[in-house]
Amino acid sequence: MQEAETAEEQENTDLQEAETEQEAGNTELVETAMGTPVLEADNIEIQEGQGYSLDEEQGAESVKALTQGTIVISYKSTSQNAIQTLFSVGNSTAGNQNRHFHIYVTSSGGVGMELRNTDGVFKYTLDRPAAVRGLYKGERVFNTVAFKADSENKQYKLFANGELLAVLDEDDFKFISDITGVDNVTLGGTMRQGSVAYPFGGTIGNMKIYSDVLSDEELIGTTGETAYAENIFYAGDATQSNYFRIPSLLTLDSGTVLAAADARYGGTHDSKSKINIAFAKSTDGGNTWGEPILPLKFEDYVAKNIDWPRDSVGKNVQIQGSASYIDPVLLEDKETKRVFLFADLMPAGIGSSNASVGSGFKEIDGKKYLKLRWHEDGAGAYNYSVRENGVIYNDTTGEPTEYTVDGEYDLYQNGNNLTCRQYDYNFEGSTLLETQTDVDVNMNIFYKDSVFKAFPTNYLAMRYSDDEGETWSDLNIVSTFKPEESKFLVVGPGVGKQITTGEYAGRLLVPLYSKSSAELGFMYSDDHGDNWTYVEADDRTGGATAEAQIVEMPDGSLKTYLRTGSGYIAEVTSVDGGETWSDRVPLTGISTTSYGTQLSVINYSEPVDGKPAIILSSPNATEGRKNGKIWVGLIHDTGETGVNKYSVEWKYCYAIDDPQMGYSYSCLTELPSGEIGLLYEKYDSWSRNELHLKNILKYERFTIDELIGQ
Repeated sequence: MQEAETAEEQENTDLQEAETEQEAGNTELVETAMGTPVLEADNIEIQEGQGYSLDEEQGAESVKALTQGTIVISYKSTSQNAIQTLFSVGNSTAGNQNRHFHIYVTSSGGVGMELRNTDGVFKYTLDRPAAVRGLYKGERVFNTVAFKADSENKQYKLFANGELLAVLDEDDFKFISDITGVDNVTLGGTMRQGSVAYPFGGTIGNMKIYSDVLSDEELIGTTGETAYAENIFYAGDATQSNYFRIPSLLTLDSGTVLAAADARYGGTHDSKSKINIAFAKSTDGGNTWGEPILPLKFEDYVAKNIDWPRDSVGKNVQIQGSASYIDPVLLEDKETKRVFLFADLMPAGIGSSNASVGSGFKEIDGKKYLKLRWHEDGAGAYNYSVRENGVIYNDTTGEPTEYTVDGEYDLYQNGNNLTCRQYDYNFEGSTLLETQTDVDVNMNIFYKDSVFKAFPTNYLAMRYSDDEGETWSDLNIVSTFKPEESKFLVVGPGVGKQITTGEYAGRLLVPLYSKSSAELGFMYSDDHGDNWTYVEADDRTGGATAEAQIVEMPDGSLKTYLRTGSGYIAEVTSVDGGETWSDRVPLTGISTTSYGTQLSVINYSEPVDGKPAIILSSPNATEGRKNGKIWVGLIHDTGETGVNKYSVEWKYCYAIDDPQMGYSYSCLTELPSGEIGLLYEKYDSWSRNELHLKNILKYERFTIDELIGQ
């Protein structure tokens, strides 16, 4: 314990030193190998709305004549204006308000540039949402932004906080020298017709303008000096995916910390798409992370890094033919030390929106078997089934065929594995081409080119590991209980729960949601995950996305908090181990949109203010997924019995970042040190303007004292 406290003290000391350096304006940018700037400014305090003229500075005239170059700016904003110009040059005279170049940030974390000489001559824009932050650990912080205009390659690039954000290619290359009548160089605003537009308030720690085009590596390095949070999964890692969503984070009894997420290859789109489940682990308490692997993956479509378009047409394009896994859930059986990884399994071309009604199973002699269709038979002719030992039976004749499947549901004929061609996907303009390659992969019943095809609905997939994720079991499809009238029955992403106290101690639970006779449901196991029972938790039939997470009360009863389609987060309670549930009770102190957002909630091991505590993470906004908060709730014994025995006082609330900053799906865990780990989507995943952003799945750690403001 003393070691943990010492490490915590050291982390706080490091943070304080970093903040002191920033407050002192010690934000000079590395000049090594960068050459000499033509214009430089340091430690400029700007009052919002006033701007700061650089016209009298040496080098200002050189800036007005730049034909190419690089601009690097560190800043700390105290403004909440929607658009805030950091640096601009332009024509400030009457009637020329659209002749300027500026680099700006937004209150929602965006970074952008506009190069304009009236729209009729040229107007080039480049931007990336959700790229910078306002708060970190409760303090206003510096960000570093860079922009370069490269005349040789006819290209513009934006960087911030250690990442290349966006690229624009323009054959008709222009820069500042091409703007008519440039008469000012300004920090903190854009001069338009004599007035300061897009005002910034705060500190420009350092600005350097170069006539040279600096390398990407230099700009990633220098802007990375103000990077915040970590990426467990990131573009270019071993998954070969550029995009990640849907976090799962779990601390095992041993102290190993596990993380999982969707590795999304076709942009950030949901299924239907190509999506695998990425997994990584930390053996030092969540401080560092190993290389990710893909325990749940399909190979019908190639896994590759591809930049998905973000234009108004291309951003809506989805991969049509791939099978996918989506929405991970991690769970540990603390008695057996077995780790379970669950996800939704979607056959080729299927997502929740176009899944067929039905379970995908048929009952024969009292047993449920996965049903199959021979590819030459009619669309509804599921005359085959996967029986014991993977043998495929002809259900019309009742006889086994020469076909079998293995533990991955790959196909064999007379013991020989069957193959099909893998698909690639590439854009021609805004058109996505899905084409066969000359690479053979094992044929699988969930692939579009399989000779036997699974029923086109969703399934619940599971693998388990007895060595903390080093090796994994065969694929288990556990959703034999899916109601035949159900269009989809899918997991509530995050983590499952094992009851530790009372009559139902040892029971494993995983939250589900559905569109059938119930929205919220659960599957539970009393035999360490060998068999699972499904229960419906309500009688709602609207099909709202009732993503839920579970916490345990001191007596072993359960409370579940869930997303609704009614404009509130709901609480439901069970006193019988999750078999039946109370009516929904709205959480009135947390704001949410009409469509809601997944949330995370966990038990905390130590009392807070002398009371058992739970910790909840969610956006706190009615318009958009933003304003991420962590609440600490104190559990009170009311003296009543049944579902009303415990109440939760949401006493403490901690802001992750500024109110307009995006915050979507999240997952909390208590780390071995007692810190709280948070893996979350740092953008608005509902916004169509924020589709297909790289490296937005962030990992941060907090002490309980930070969360309660002590």
